[in-house]
Amino acid sequence: MKKIYISIALLAIVLAIVIPSPDGLTKEGEIMFGILAMAVILWITNAIPIAATGILIMALQPLFGIMPAKDVFANFGNRAVFFILASFILAASMEKYGLHKRFALKLLRIFGKNGKTFIFGIMLTGAILSFIMLSHAVAILLLPILITILLSLKAIPKESNFGVASMLAMAYGTSIGSWGTLLGGARDPLSIAFLGEMGYNLTFVGWMKYALPVVFVALPVLFIIIIYMYPPKIKSIGHVIDILQKDISRKMMLKEKEVLLVYAITIILWIFFSSSIGIAVIALLASSALFLLNLVDWNDIERRVQWGIIMLYGGAITMGKSLATTGAASWLAGNIVPFFGDNKWLILFSVIFITIFLTNLMSNTAAVATMLPIGFEMLVSAGINPVIAVMSIAMAGGVSFVLIISTPSIAIAYSSGYISQKNLIKTGLISSIVCLILIMIFAFSYWQFL
Repeated sequence: MKKIYISIALLAIVLAIVIPSPDGLTKEGEIMFGILAMAVILWITNAIPIAATGILIMALQPLFGIMPAKDVFANFGNRAVFFILASFILAASMEKYGLHKRFALKLLRIFGKNGKTFIFGIMLTGAILSFIMLSHAVAILLLPILITILLSLKAIPKESNFGVASMLAMAYGTSIGSWGTLLGGARDPLSIAFLGEMGYNLTFVGWMKYALPVVFVALPVLFIIIIYMYPPKIKSIGHVIDILQKDISRKMMLKEKEVLLVYAITIILWIFFSSSIGIAVIALLASSALFLLNLVDWNDIERRVQWGIIMLYGGAITMGKSLATTGAASWLAGNIVPFFGDNKWLILFSVIFITIFLTNLMSNTAAVATMLPIGFEMLVSAGINPVIAVMSIAMAGGVSFVLIISTPSIAIAYSSGYISQKNLIKTGLISSIVCLILIMIFAFSYWQFL
């Protein structure tokens, strides 16, 4: 069966090469759609390892003359890739010294009454932390904590509903939380800047007035979807508290405190200096500090870093860049949005839908940057308030739940081994539709009064 899937995936590229390009779409853009179709087929069917698909994406782009090899490999060196690498190093240090168990114990004492309460607690914790720091930084902080709890419960990867639900809750919670303030992701400040260029000013607090109600409605709704699709069979997890308590009954050693100090400084830098220094640079500096202080060695890292996820995500980033550079993303958006005519409800629906589609294939920021000039003109011309137009696109840019490559938070959750691409598609498609509807409801109700 895998050979059939591989044949279908390669056929998608062949068809893109031989079929004449539609008006306005470059041949390079058409081939990129073929590579995109191939990648999605291989990721969904798992016909070859997902990391191998990431490598194949990079190899095909220079092969077909879409982009020079040096540019493809330069795009692989994107800051998101180095952020994920540095984050895995930070997580490895936490795991080495057992700090994740201490944090897990604290989380359990707050939300550990039963399985469902704990899963909602994960979502809420991830969302609130994402108000003050980037969502994928929150995900990497929560990952080792959750894995510790799941191992204590003997949850089987990809089989345990509790394991699947917990990881989805972490990924969704951090992503949804990133909508709430301008600190959660780069697409939010980008949207504010675009709005300013159009002559409309929206403050930090003004953004929160629009976004926070959406966050606090979306969290419980998506929580219900997760536990409905993956009902946790574990009723009580209180006994894990006793297990963890025995493991960490001793006092913290000096090196544990030093690792904790590195984490604390890293979080402070992420909160206050991410815009000037950059989240990836801060993470790399923090991971370097762990080596300089002799808190970890390379053997500690090699055993714990998910190198396949890095190859996958790097390859996906090069694909997203090429979809934008060849004009394929803009062509897709520009041709689908006008199809809905003059009805502002349908136009808004189409803009949100295309933004969600794109943000699952490329970085959130790239998707929003692609859609802002196109969607803004369409929505304002249809009579929709400019601020509502930009907020709709910005919110939709954070609805990245479907593919492993959608956002670093999803990739980090996937690296745990507890969820599969099929889990993501199954839950992500429904969650995306629900979020699309929520954004439209807010756009035509609450946002109208602001």
